[in-house]
Amino acid sequence: MVRVMKLRKALRRHLLRHNLFTPAFVYNRRLEPNLWAPDMQLRTMPSNSLQMIVWHYIAYMQNVGLPIKDEDIVDIFLHGSTSNYYYDPTSDIDICIVMDMRRLCAALPGIDIFAMTTALKIAWLRSRRIRIYGRGIDISIVDVAQPKYGPGVYKVGPAYSLPRDMWIRRPVRLSNQEIRALRRHADKIYRRYKKLFRECYKNKMSDTFLDTFLSRLWSERRAAYSSSPLQPITPETMAFRMMRRCGVLNKIKVRLETLKNKNFTLDA
Repeated sequence: MVRVMKLRKALRRHLLRHNLFTPAFVYNRRLEPNLWAPDMQLRTMPSNSLQMIVWHYIAYMQNVGLPIKDEDIVDIFLHGSTSNYYYDPTSDIDICIVMDMRRLCAALPGIDIFAMTTALKIAWLRSRRIRIYGRGIDISIVDVAQPKYGPGVYKVGPAYSLPRDMWIRRPVRLSNQEIRALRRHADKIYRRYKKLFRECYKNKMSDTFLDTFLSRLWSERRAAYSSSPLQPITPETMAFRMMRRCGVLNKIKVRLETLKNKNFTLDA
């Protein structure tokens, strides 16, 4: 059995190396069973664990001096692939904190609040290895006064409130016909991305070009949401996740780090 697994991995590496393998976009028949009960309610252990983690992060921001009161937290909800049917082994658990930002903005005028809280999140996570059933977590913050995709819609797709233990927007499973059509479109986008990726490596592109390439992937993915603000499963989302599953995104990040570090020297 071990030998068979090794041969399969070697074959997959060979196919990826020669661009003969297209990673499948995963679309499951049920929600992630470690997180969700058959009745689509969030299981008690992950619910309690995620709320503990989020409030620990909020306490961390309070302890470093940000004027955030507990009552400023309006809601905390799950979103993303693990609250929908397209989760895969690379999926993190996405958590969003809906916050009343008035107190924070008044205390820190002219400061990019979201950049600051993102930097604090990175610093907080650096000393912690948080895993929920093998999955990492990603926490974002939004302002209750500024819905992004429509009234009350702060993130695309399904959302489950942790403190209220209820769905804000329930996931709707697409039909097989809809998924097949999306997959055909996603495959074309994936091949375009993969071609650009090969050109980057073939021509030894600079870190600036690679940054631009990654930004393009993200911007096309975000732009697709505007046409379907409540449904996150777009061809661009599929293609992005296919790039991640075959390791391309990680290769780009590693190469970016190598190029940027190589540009730093200290002479005697």
